Amino acid sequence: MLDKLGKDDRILILSPHLDDAVLSAGGLMDRAVQGGATVVAATIFTADAEFDGEPSPFVQELHAWWNLGAKPYEARRAEDIVSIRSLGADYIHAGMLDAIYRRDDSGKFLYASRKAVFSPPNIGDPVREPLRALFADWMGSIRPTVILCPMTVGRHIDHVITSEVFRSGYPYGNTDLYLYEDMPYSGGLFPTDFPDSVAAAIGRTAWKIKQPIDIDVDFKRKFEAIMKYASQIGEIFPGLDAEQELKRYMDAGDGKAFKERFWLVDGVIA
Repeated sequence: MLDKLGKDDRILILSPHLDDAVLSAGGLMDRAVQGGATVVAATIFTADAEFDGEPSPFVQELHAWWNLGAKPYEARRAEDIVSIRSLGADYIHAGMLDAIYRRDDSGKFLYASRKAVFSPPNIGDPVREPLRALFADWMGSIRPTVILCPMTVGRHIDHVITSEVFRSGYPYGNTDLYLYEDMPYSGGLFPTDFPDSVAAAIGRTAWKIKQPIDIDVDFKRKFEAIMKYASQIGEIFPGLDAEQELKRYMDAGDGKAFKERFWLVDGVIA
């Protein structure tokens, strides 16, 4: 169980992007490491893109917002390393392309708008087979006792594909599998044009969910780790007080204790 992790446990966190693991499970990461467990935040879509011609207008918009130059993922990878190491965990950067950079065989961008990023996967997306091979490699090399997979709150295309491909290989031996609530989408405030909720994600998931478990966590440690993603804070918490919003979401009920919630998986819906 997640509340009894120790030195014999190896936790693999499937993190689509450079911040997802810490945003959604940073408190558990910290707690597990303190208990002696090995924690690996394995981030999938971490590569800078090489462009033949101009990036899509959507990519240009995001690059301007991040203000990290032509290769923003170099800086974002550095942020991720600092954040994950601050919690005592290990990291993997898989070097695959984010949805905003992926193209079909003709060179057309598959997800050329914010709406497309929060829509169903494009049938021409080439990422599935490489992702399936990546997961097989991680299962063999890390041999996790616990896996955390995105619930896909928010319906971000990379979270959805991560979950779908991982589910296609289920079950994974005696490994315990939990879904994490994808923050900031699970807070219901981002993105403002395409809000979602945990309840809605549960209603549409193809995972059989057995029960939730709440884990008491150190809010200060998690928040400090989140703030190391300096380039992303303005987008994740647009016009909001990041600390107060996170406290609101993680409040265990008394304003003093804070929690993260995970959902135990008990199979796949046929």
